[in-house]
Amino acid sequence: MRYPRLRYFNQWDAQVASEALVICFYMKQAHQRIAPAVMRALDVFRERIRPLAIDWYIAHDGYTYLLDDKRWDTVRKEMLEGDDGVGLRLSATPEGPGGLYVEYRGLPTIPMPWPERRHDTSGLYLRLPTEYLEEQGPTRVRELAVAVAEELPFNSGYADLVLSGSGMEGEAAALVSTRYPGIHMTREGPCYDMDTHVDGVHWMNFLGQPVLGQLGGVAALRERLNLSGTSIQELSGERVLITLGDEPNPGDVEAGETLPLHRALARVLEPHLYRNSRPLGRMSPEDIRRWERRFLD
Repeated sequence: MRYPRLRYFNQWDAQVASEALVICFYMKQAHQRIAPAVMRALDVFRERIRPLAIDWYIAHDGYTYLLDDKRWDTVRKEMLEGDDGVGLRLSATPEGPGGLYVEYRGLPTIPMPWPERRHDTSGLYLRLPTEYLEEQGPTRVRELAVAVAEELPFNSGYADLVLSGSGMEGEAAALVSTRYPGIHMTREGPCYDMDTHVDGVHWMNFLGQPVLGQLGGVAALRERLNLSGTSIQELSGERVLITLGDEPNPGDVEAGETLPLHRALARVLEPHLYRNSRPLGRMSPEDIRRWERRFLD
């Protein structure tokens, strides 16, 4: 499949939104406990995406530095020795909302000591250009996502086509919301207040605890998700991967796509789905709710 191109630019000819492939995981654990696992996952990701390469390290002050071997050793040291929480951003050339990008946010403590941040969680966000999916194929992408997942103590995660960037207020968001319900709309980076909820319904859906247990475990999922095309794979550590179809499906309404597998999984996951509490571009709260419930209503 060749996937739709959703690339939008502002009046200064800067790209503000693009379709992309995202692999994202949420972990309700403090950084110090999960740092070695996150570094292993990053090593797996860097190795498996070759010949693509992450070129740049984006520092906290906004400056960008070449990610050579010396800088990578510094990143590794900061990740493994940091005990006050860590933020990490890496990118490739060319930069942009549809390019290769990595963002990790590790919390210093779980739960956070402020009531308004009690739902905060650590997250790892890995974005690849759509061309990677087209050139390598969905089987290799699935293998990549599973290999990264096996290194992480995740509560939930996903892999899917997304609309990424800051252009959610205009033509890009309007087109996706009316024509491509199978494309996830997201900010750049993980959602900070995910807690142990599930970030929507996707091509690949990673479920850990407590949601998997609350759903009755793998056996109960197999009973409830018995449509042809749905794959349920047990992973280590009482976790599971639910895959909807052989490849991501944008769900083109104009082509008559109705995404029945997505709708079936949405009904199962409904009590555990994340509700966005922050603005998504200029989408109104009502627009966001309609979008989040597109497989339910």
